[in-house]
Amino acid sequence: HEWSFERAPFKMTRDYIDVMGGTGSDCFKEFKKLFVDGFKAARSNSLTALGLVEIMMYKSNYPCFTGTRYGGGVSLKRFEKRLMLNVPDSKVEKKAEQLITSSIDHYGTKLYDIFQKQSNGYAI
Repeated sequence: HEWSFERAPFKMTRDYIDVMGGTGSDCFKEFKKLFVDGFKAARSNSLTALGLVEIMMYKSNYPCFTGTRYGGGVSLKRFEKRLMLNVPDSKVEKKAEQLITSSIDHYGTKLYDIFQKQSNGYAI
């Protein structure tokens, strides 16, 4: 298994939440609705998206598609898994909301931001 600070499904810092007015705000509720709708749309267009990724992988030298960690179709399988195509449509909304919840103020994201600032000078 590869090592990484980043284990959150996506970056959702406390600052992002504060900008939206907190988790109880109308803005955050709209974000959740749009996220869920976007996730459903990604699933419904999964064949197209997976096909495009497969085309990009063909004879690719990009690190995200090659080597022992990502080559041999591994990155395509991981992308397919992230789309949760095995989850019934009736449970997708709850699963998408769980992605949001597990991303909020994630400790690994904070550590990665600190690492980036120390090693590369990127602002947090």
